[in-house]
This record gives sequence, C-alpha cells and structure tokens, in this order.
Amino acid sequence: MRILIFCAHADDEVIGMGGSIRLFAMAGAQIRLVTFSEGAEGYALQEERDSIVATRHAEIGKVCEILGIQEYFNLHGLDWDLRVGNAGYRAVIHHIREFRPDAIFTHGCRDYNDHQAVSKTVTEAWFHASLACAMEAAPVFPMSPLYEFEVIETMPEPGVVVDITEVFEVKLEAMEVYGSQSGIVGGAAQMITGRALLRGQMIGVKYGEAFRRSSYRPKAVANIQDLLKF
Repeated sequence: MRILIFCAHADDEVIGMGGSIRLFAMAGAQIRLVTFSEGAEGYALQEERDSIVATRHAEIGKVCEILGIQEYFNLHGLDWDLRVGNAGYRAVIHHIREFRPDAIFTHGCRDYNDHQAVSKTVTEAWFHASLACAMEAAPVFPMSPLYEFEVIETMPEPGVVVDITEVFEVKLEAMEVYGSQSGIVGGAAQMITGRALLRGQMIGVKYGEAFRRSSYRPKAVANIQDLLKF
C-alpha cells in the first residue's frame, strides 16, 4: 500500500489527515509527503525570520517520525506565491509516476490562495499523469483515487469520514511539534479537536477525519451492482 500526500505547508498534513496518516502507517503503508512551500513566512517574531525555514524543516522531521511517514520532499516554493504553473505541475506528475501510489491526498479547493493553488495543480497533474504527456517525468501511471482533506475551511459535504479515535492523541502530539506556528495558527488544537468531534459524530464514533473523493474524473463502473454498494 502506497500513499502520496501533497500539502502547501508543513502542518497541513497533520491538521487535514494526521490521524489517517498514522492509521495508514500502522497498516504497513509506504507514505510519501510532498510540501510545496519552505514556510519562509511562517514566523511570529522578527528575530526568527532567518532561521524559520531550518526550524520548520526540523519540526516536520519529528512529525514524520511520530506519524510514520517514511519519505518527505519539499518543492521550495514561496508562501503566498504558490500558483498553478509548469514547475509545480511537472513536479507533481513526476512524484505520481515515480512513486506509483495506491491513493493520493491533497487540499480541497475552498481554502485560501496557496491551498487552492496546490489543490488545482495536484488535480490537473493527477489527471495528466495517466496520459502520454510530460513524458520526461517518468512512465505513465494509471489513475488511482484522489481524495481532498480539510484544513482551514470545513468541507460542506464530505463523502468519507475515517474513524481516528484510537490515534487522535497521536495527531495532537504531532501538531504540538509545530511550536514555531503556535503564534500564527492560534487555537489549532481547539480547532482540530472540535472538527474531529464533529466528524466523529457524523459516523457514530468519538473522533473522525473527513475526505471527499475527487470527481474531476468519474469513477468507472463495469458492474451495475457496484452502484448498490454504500
């Protein structure tokens, strides 16, 4: 089982799907995380400006250990300047074709600009990774499911909620590692807990994480009886 995750910034992976990442790791999955931005604007104090990138790199290393992420890559983009373009598009195609994931996860399209740009880039690249284009970016790879997660904006109609009750404390532990962001993302633990309780209530458990499967390309149904499966 191979899981590929694309995020705008370090900490998005914990907020959006930290519990599910841990569950995948416990199930023996090979997990690769790719972030678009170095996080150079993620400092709360002026004196942290020159050291924040190194700090955030160290933080995400610890988070990967806690959650069970084996591979981490950064695309060295700029905060507030992430956009749909050739470089990001080709980088995502390369990671999809080279890693050959069983499922891909990224932002939903409702968050602010950086998150929207990553969502659009990944969605387009996911589609084109299966076609005979950008062939220098490794061999064509058939499409695997693409799921969107929620970070800032609450997803209005999630299609999937995962029970993360048994690993919820691990999710909080991972978020606490991002101490450099506590002055910027105020109340993160409160937001994570409240949303997890909301999502858990939807499926009759204590804590949950919500996802929506991308419909950018419809799922093919060969057996009509598959429409009867919930």
